[in-house]
Amino acid sequence: MLFERCLMHITRTTHEHGSTAKVYSYEGDFDVEDDVIQWKADVSQGSAHLGTFTGTIALTTPALTALAEQAVRDDIVKRIDTFDDKGIGRPDA
Repeated sequence: MLFERCLMHITRTTHEHGSTAKVYSYEGDFDVEDDVIQWKADVSQGSAHLGTFTGTIALTTPALTALAEQAVRDDIVKRIDTFDDKGIGRPDA
């Protein structure tokens, strides 16, 4: 399980929202399993910790395994942008 054995780590990275120009930071872990990538990321804005996003990405092709880290980064950024745009999907505080 991801939360017990985090096999891969994403170091602290920033993301600037394209519409609002708000800057978010995230750091996370992910695990590539046979048919899914599970991930979690701690998200903050400035010094305010917003909480933890979690997600899964279905492995629909073997090639996705090779691109797992980028797929996780893209999914995290998508979740941050959805939270910022719509105020929904707030991470667990």
